[in-house]
Amino acid sequence: MDKEEASVMLNWKKITILVVVLGVFIAAFIFLSNNKDKLGNDSTSSPDPSETASADVVDLFDFKWQDITKMILKRKDGEIILTKEEKEVLTLEEDGNGGTKKVTTKKNLWVTPDFNVDSNIADNIATSADVLESKRLIDENPQDSTIYGLDGSVVTTFISSDGKEYAIEIGKQTPTNDGYYCRIKGSTQVYTISSYSGKTLSYGKFDIMDKNLYGTEAISADDITALKFSRSGEVVFDSRKGESQSEWLITEPLEREAEYTEFAKFLDWIYKFRVSEFVEENAQDLKTYGLDNPRYVFEYTLADKPYTLKLGSLKDDKYYGMLNDDNTVFTVNSSDLKFVDLPLIDLISTFIYIPTIYDVEKLVIEMDGRTDVLLINDSIGSDAEPDFRLNGIKMETSDQESLFRKYYQGAIGLTGDRLDLNAEPKGDWFARFTYTRKKADPDKVITVELIPTEDGYGYYLMKNGKYSGMIMGKRKLDDPEMGIRQAYKNLIEGLEKK
Repeated sequence: MDKEEASVMLNWKKITILVVVLGVFIAAFIFLSNNKDKLGNDSTSSPDPSETASADVVDLFDFKWQDITKMILKRKDGEIILTKEEKEVLTLEEDGNGGTKKVTTKKNLWVTPDFNVDSNIADNIATSADVLESKRLIDENPQDSTIYGLDGSVVTTFISSDGKEYAIEIGKQTPTNDGYYCRIKGSTQVYTISSYSGKTLSYGKFDIMDKNLYGTEAISADDITALKFSRSGEVVFDSRKGESQSEWLITEPLEREAEYTEFAKFLDWIYKFRVSEFVEENAQDLKTYGLDNPRYVFEYTLADKPYTLKLGSLKDDKYYGMLNDDNTVFTVNSSDLKFVDLPLIDLISTFIYIPTIYDVEKLVIEMDGRTDVLLINDSIGSDAEPDFRLNGIKMETSDQESLFRKYYQGAIGLTGDRLDLNAEPKGDWFARFTYTRKKADPDKVITVELIPTEDGYGYYLMKNGKYSGMIMGKRKLDDPEMGIRQAYKNLIEGLEKK
């Protein structure tokens, strides 16, 4: 055989080998594809609950969740019996005037004598059983069911209104953690169900406890009448509700009206607050949760009941909490509590005195070596033309009236930008504003004084001879938009124009 013939034979051998190898791979692929399910049923393998072992999907229960009137939750730590009862409950409804009203309605609720139940969560257990199905039969008659975690420690029983009883035993998760093993009571067959169904049908006490610790939805910010807030053991403020919901008064460490936009964040969170997760009942070591020396403490009156809510350590974006020192520890989401570190000055009205122009008949401004007397005769809803006078000069035009109002606004626009609660203002005032009100409410005459600070920064704000706790920077007097000096200059220029 010459070299050319030998080369041809070698190439044919290579081609033949490649064809044989390829054939083996194809045969193996076909075999594995046709026997995939059979291989997955081996007890040593990890069956995938999402795959179908047969052509049929098995409905594991035959009842409607609405017909279930009793559930028995047998768990490793005990047994919980839930019954469905019709209860009268208070709810909030819109009153047609932009507010809300409390009304009594009847609802079917899940109850147990041991704790308040979240009926929506309990309903989820029943509905999960109603639609429960399996795509995979794992074992017809296991010799040892404990390998599936089916040891009888987690059993959920449903009893319908006609007395029929249905029960399911929940085992451990599958090796792939995407399902649970289960077995219907009275059957030997082991199935897999979805991870969601397995978790829901395994719910225990902490899962179904009502996360609304007030026990009712019929509450709003209007029901809060007092609030004391402490941070790291120091009282940030004490407060009480005024005559209206938007009127709150800070009573400690100073006496000021609350700045409602920011202050309302506290009220809204308090009445809306819900537990994220329950952690421990009858906790003995509060130090573990930072609740022996809590970071934040809310003491408040809600619907005429006193509450103390403590928040301790922060872990995984959640604060540990406890209500009324009952030693039940829970968590709340820290993302809902961004307001708790607001400085006090952001929570108070920083205006030293801000009466409307309609409530004042006379304002005397003593400042920069001059005395201005503003006489005001204007009323809301009056058809009469307003009568504004500066040092006896009447404002004749609408432009002059507007400039007069700006000057008045400069006077009432005095605001603090710092707090110094320990200061003791001394010395003479730099500027004084004396308001004579149309009605005594409660005082006929109100005096505001600006006393220079020792460091030259600005002025202590005084009202009726009492220090407000606030300091105003000098720059505010010269603000080009709201400063009183610029407003006075503009008014004088306007009066000079004929």
